[in-house]
Amino acid sequence: MCNSRSIPWLNAVAFTMMAGVSLAHHGFTNHFDPDQERMISGPVAEFRFVNPHILIYIDVESDGVVQRWKVEMGGISSLLSSGRLSHDSLQPGDQVEVVGHPSRHTDFELRASRVTLPDGREITMRNPYGPVPFLQQREAN
Repeated sequence: MCNSRSIPWLNAVAFTMMAGVSLAHHGFTNHFDPDQERMISGPVAEFRFVNPHILIYIDVESDGVVQRWKVEMGGISSLLSSGRLSHDSLQPGDQVEVVGHPSRHTDFELRASRVTLPDGREITMRNPYGPVPFLQQREAN
């Protein structure tokens, strides 16, 4: 049974938990620059098939220095249901090429727009900044 003194504490705990969840997912243009694109390539260091976004960590060499890049992709459900990607599509050491939009806040992070897999297949993601085709007005005939 809760007494009247415990209710403010319970509210504070609930609010704190909800705030963490709301900050966990970010808007595309808040975090990534839709007006810039960058291409990186290198071996996969780690592949995380997790929600809310699939993550690929790639070791990219530039001028003899290796930097680990974080590449964010779409959600599991869309890539899995379309057959474009699964939990075992990439393994550490696989060579990949990624074209994407750089982070506004951190170095060495991209939101992928295209990923070329080791077998040559290209996976393209819809630009969340771009127009949604079925919501566009139709041209008058």
